[in-house]
Amino acid sequence: MFNFNNNPKLIYDNIKELLSEGVINRKHAFHTPVFSNINNNFVASRIVVLRKFDSDNMSINFHTDYRSPKIKNLNKNTNSKFIFYDTKLKLQLRIKTISKINNQNNITKEAWENTKLISRKCYLTEKSPSSESELPQDGIPLSLVGIEPTKKESEKGYKNFAVIQNSILEIDWLYLNFKGHRRLKIKIENNNASFKWLIP
Repeated sequence: MFNFNNNPKLIYDNIKELLSEGVINRKHAFHTPVFSNINNNFVASRIVVLRKFDSDNMSINFHTDYRSPKIKNLNKNTNSKFIFYDTKLKLQLRIKTISKINNQNNITKEAWENTKLISRKCYLTEKSPSSESELPQDGIPLSLVGIEPTKKESEKGYKNFAVIQNSILEIDWLYLNFKGHRRLKIKIENNNASFKWLIP
């Protein structure tokens, strides 16, 4: 069982450590959270890869294709939410966020430069994500099937590359343990955190 001596500040610090670890460790449970947003009055959810956590500004980033439906949806409604769960730790985070789309700017340029060629390949599809297809395919040009693109070839995908920055408004921390569950709500305002215990 976590031994934080019921200290919300220690819990908050641990959350930031786990999110930081989730960025750099592909095997960490927090590396692939669920991201949800609103699509025509319905909730749309999918797994994303955690690419950056900014503890100073309390924001989390992931990458996506600028042509994907979620871009249009986020342009209409920036409210979003992440769910993280670690089976071993029995720990769930529900993080309420406001999303911002970045495309062909300094933020995407920096992220693109740090993106591996095999990952850049995802942005070279001839059709946009969610396009209908008569055959099962990934949309990658035939010349690149089964191989990694060259850096020059990959640059064609930059226009389709987007970084979604998500400013954290609230964290709902839930720890499950047979000796007693614990739940804490953390509100973030102007980079300051306030805490409130909740019944799980």
